[in-house]
Amino acid sequence: MTHEIVWTPHEVKTLREVQHLSQRAFANRLGYAHSTVANWEKATRSTADLHHETREVLSRELDRLSDDLRERFDRLLNVASSNLGAGSASRTSMLLRSLHVNDLPLRYSPPVDVVDDVLTFLAASARVFLLRGAAGTGKSHLAHYLSHNLSEQADFQLLTVSSWDLAAVDIAVEILRYAGISRGHDALLTLEQHAQRLSRPCVVVIDGISSHDEFALIGRQVDAILRQVTTSSLRFLLTVRTPPAVETTAHPLLHATLFKTAEQARSGIELMPWPLEEARRRWDEARGADVSSFGCLPTGIQHLIRTPVYMRLALTASLETAGHDLNAYALLDRCVRTIIGSGTTDPELAIPALTELARSQGYLPSTISSSNGLETFPGSPVPPLVASAIVRGYPHGRIEFTHEVLREFFLGTYIADKVGEYGRSVVAVTTLNELASHASTSGSVRSVLDLVIQRLDDRAPDLLEYIATAPTSSVSTTVPALMVMADGSRFAKAEVLRGVAKRAEQERSIELCRALLASTALHKALGLSRTRWLLALLREFGTDLWPEITGFIERTFDAGDAYSLLDAADSSDGDETVFFARHFYLFFSETTSETLAAFVGHPNWRVRAALASGISEERVPVDTRTMDVVDQLVHDADYKVRAAIAPTVPSAPAATAKRYLTTLLADENWYVRERMLRGLEPLGPGHPRRGLVHAALEAMSNDPAWRRCPRHILPSWQRLEILHDTEPAAASTTAHGDDGRALLTVLRESRTGYLALPQSIQRTVMERAQRSDSWLVRHELAGIADYKQGEEDGRDPRLSRERFRRARGHRAVQIALDMRDIDDAIAVARSCAQAGADYIEIGDPLIKEVGISAIEQVKAAVPTAIVVAEMMSADWGRDQVVLAAQTGADVVLLIGPATTASVSAAVEAGQRLGVPILLDTPVTTSQRWVTDMERVGVDGFTITTNIDLGIGNTTALDAARTVRSWTQLPVAVSGGFSATDDSAFTSPDWDILIVGRSVADATDPAGAAARILELAHSTERHS
Repeated sequence: MTHEIVWTPHEVKTLREVQHLSQRAFANRLGYAHSTVANWEKATRSTADLHHETREVLSRELDRLSDDLRERFDRLLNVASSNLGAGSASRTSMLLRSLHVNDLPLRYSPPVDVVDDVLTFLAASARVFLLRGAAGTGKSHLAHYLSHNLSEQADFQLLTVSSWDLAAVDIAVEILRYAGISRGHDALLTLEQHAQRLSRPCVVVIDGISSHDEFALIGRQVDAILRQVTTSSLRFLLTVRTPPAVETTAHPLLHATLFKTAEQARSGIELMPWPLEEARRRWDEARGADVSSFGCLPTGIQHLIRTPVYMRLALTASLETAGHDLNAYALLDRCVRTIIGSGTTDPELAIPALTELARSQGYLPSTISSSNGLETFPGSPVPPLVASAIVRGYPHGRIEFTHEVLREFFLGTYIADKVGEYGRSVVAVTTLNELASHASTSGSVRSVLDLVIQRLDDRAPDLLEYIATAPTSSVSTTVPALMVMADGSRFAKAEVLRGVAKRAEQERSIELCRALLASTALHKALGLSRTRWLLALLREFGTDLWPEITGFIERTFDAGDAYSLLDAADSSDGDETVFFARHFYLFFSETTSETLAAFVGHPNWRVRAALASGISEERVPVDTRTMDVVDQLVHDADYKVRAAIAPTVPSAPAATAKRYLTTLLADENWYVRERMLRGLEPLGPGHPRRGLVHAALEAMSNDPAWRRCPRHILPSWQRLEILHDTEPAAASTTAHGDDGRALLTVLRESRTGYLALPQSIQRTVMERAQRSDSWLVRHELAGIADYKQGEEDGRDPRLSRERFRRARGHRAVQIALDMRDIDDAIAVARSCAQAGADYIEIGDPLIKEVGISAIEQVKAAVPTAIVVAEMMSADWGRDQVVLAAQTGADVVLLIGPATTASVSAAVEAGQRLGVPILLDTPVTTSQRWVTDMERVGVDGFTITTNIDLGIGNTTALDAARTVRSWTQLPVAVSGGFSATDDSAFTSPDWDILIVGRSVADATDPAGAAARILELAHSTERHS
């Protein structure tokens, strides 16, 4: 049976004695008094008498024991092997009981939608739940709530970053220690062994990540754990303070296993301040009779107390504002002084001591923390009676603030006062530069910076004017931080804003431009020069700054401003005109506008297509004006414009939409027809506008031209028939028959979670699949059956990206079937699979000779093989991925130049269909390109060298080494390698070795493949 270590007197004594220590020596080792340790070992002492912090100290000491001492400790206490799940649950239960959270005056109520998301996460295949949010939005509260209230669904661990020495922490060890498990010789292997025994999810909460550096360190270790511990039962919930946002793509396994709802554009759930009406309800329910109602509070305070921590402090302080508005700093100052003053402690004694406490726990710029600027407050310990709403005490006399916002308030006050002392000087600018630089990667420091600016704006606005316009102030960090705070400030006078705007233009600082455009005060400050300034930004930064420019126009422009900007624009400049056409709804109220008419009739088709793209915006009203434009674009002479407007048709009024879709489905160009079909895809079985799909299917069935439908469009048509439970029309099977691609797509999308089918349609889909003649459909159906039976299936498409990314650090071999005969290719594929090849690549020669069906033929002949389809047009990535997946590809390798947008579309299709995406690196690649592609979501990179070009192997390996140093994703390399290339097999610079002709053209392919695999696997794995 399992013995839970709760630190009874006997357990404490055993821990001391196995180390052959006296009570005094043990006390010295732990940093406690001799009498304290003696009291721990008293037989009459109750277990409940030990504070949670003391138990933590003893547990850490236990974890530091050598293996032989730990074995002796366990033997003396008859401790059996611990259980990761049960041990975690027991420890968490004890921890939550010791927290004694006081909900008064604001009772905690969790966000129901986020709790539902966590429940979905527990039932999904994802393994990491990222909880983002600004300070005080309730991330820690929610983590505690989930650990307590979802204990029937999962076991939880509650780990906090603030309790770790980040320079030395080993998260695998911390997880084991939390459950009372010895680390063994290798903590990762020990964790893997215990995780395999989990019978339900065990969620490791890591709370309090507040900077990029912390996330990078924790992300690397979590990624390593996910790579080693493959069971989906071990999961992570990470709470991350934002802004600034963290980037997950540097951690491949973590990124691939992030939980993401179907509606999310990005991974992670963000806790936001309450909506105004919810804040009103919570405030009025919790306030005392002597506190103003929500409606009587100034607007600025109403906005601030939408954040839970500010509302809690304001209620605790029984905030009265006498009608005066307050910024965040002033609100905190008022609350802190009121709370301290309400007790018996003199605020004038407490505040210096609390400031010193904050200084000891937070970041200080080097100009302040240097010996010249460092001050101490001798004899100023924190008074013991300071309100518990401000600080809390722990054993050893350790004191912490009840919330990091309070620590940041005292730290910000101190830094602001020091900067004020420096006055107009290089030191003041340097201090703000350093603080702003750190704030760009740390949520905590960013909060401090905001508080510093707010205090200085109140105390020394002229100093902030000086810093904002000083030539040595950083235009990438400091000045943007000031401009973000400009609205409502005292320092941001019109001349200051004009000077900063001029500098932003001259120095081409997009960060500063973005900050300026967020300020409504800029509009008045610039006056008539705003037109020239905005056009200069458009010409300099192009689409990168479109969102900020349009937001500024929407918030601040009147009709006169809009016409001035249009008149000043260069209509002969296609890119400039595209901007105005794309955002026409910001400038025109009627379709009779001559300028709008000029856009509709513009000779450049891109301008007219931009109008179509603009109509797709949700905020564009569906009115007569808009429909007049749509009508003209639907009947445009250029097929590209008609294709651009097609996806927006379903948002038109029902009768109009039906008329337009009928027109476009009968278009003379098949690309337009295909785009119209894609526009109908979001209208699923339960959609209120699904009648449009039925109308479209009827129109297509009655149109003889659809009987000659191109083969690549057919699956889109048949997919709509399947999802809307319509029997296949004769026209949809006349030309090519029901080849199963649409059915395969629906099955795969339901397995990846992209589709949630109503039960009746799901039943029909399964019945169709059982009757299908397609081997691929039956193969997919078998995978669904395996999953329902609870089998660990390596074919689960939801885990495909995670599985592929595990190739990093392994010696995988990919055999490229560079052949032209399909029968020979199948024979070689069989030989290679039997020899143990990790991947079989079907590339350009075979696909050109046989067609895309070569993928299906090889997959059907060798079902266990992981087939990589090399598709030669990356710029049509989405279509290439869909085409390859519909014929059985497990991985898609995209070759050729491609834009970020096309790769993004390919990745989206890959995620929808459970197909990892490999991207070929261009000859002149860069670290920025690799990072951009990582962020888009590709799963690996290839270095491809054509043997016919005569490029040596060293070049390919050198390129692989460089790319591999830029990414943690798998890197595949090809270069005409054979068994004689010793340097390739001993090189640590690849994760996947691609071998083609030396196996495919060998007289004995099986023997050649076996030799290659033996050489590849004979070298040790690398990281």
